[in-house]
Amino acid sequence: MIHLSDHVDRSRVLDLRSHTRDAALLEMVETLATANAVMDKVKLLQALLEREQIVSTGIGLGVAVPHAKIPEVTDFVVGYGRSKQGIDWGSIDDEPVHHVVVIAGPPDRQHRYLQFLASVTLQLKQEGLREALTNATSADELWAALCAS
Repeated sequence: MIHLSDHVDRSRVLDLRSHTRDAALLEMVETLATANAVMDKVKLLQALLEREQIVSTGIGLGVAVPHAKIPEVTDFVVGYGRSKQGIDWGSIDDEPVHHVVVIAGPPDRQHRYLQFLASVTLQLKQEGLREALTNATSADELWAALCAS
């Protein structure tokens, strides 16, 4: 299993300021773009938005896992954002999203990509982790909760 804490750099864990899905994606992409693996943040944002147009990545339980595979991302990059107020993401359960994990990777590593999606989804379905993330009072506590998962 892939653990979030092994792939989310502390600098890419944040409290989201955004109130809409598209603005939250932009905020997350700005954070992910600090990674050397992200060669073009505009194309990454475009790919994430296009993916949302196909079907929402809001998987329920207050969680969204936006993801994209593009050549402009040379290795896997993961970021976590928390929305205290919740964001209308068009989730399958019609509930607001409070936990956003963005996964970006290269297009030639499909198996690893699917492992990332499955592992992240399983981890965020754990009520204890979601509760710890919800109750965290700072980005450092968010990071600690992710590391403990």
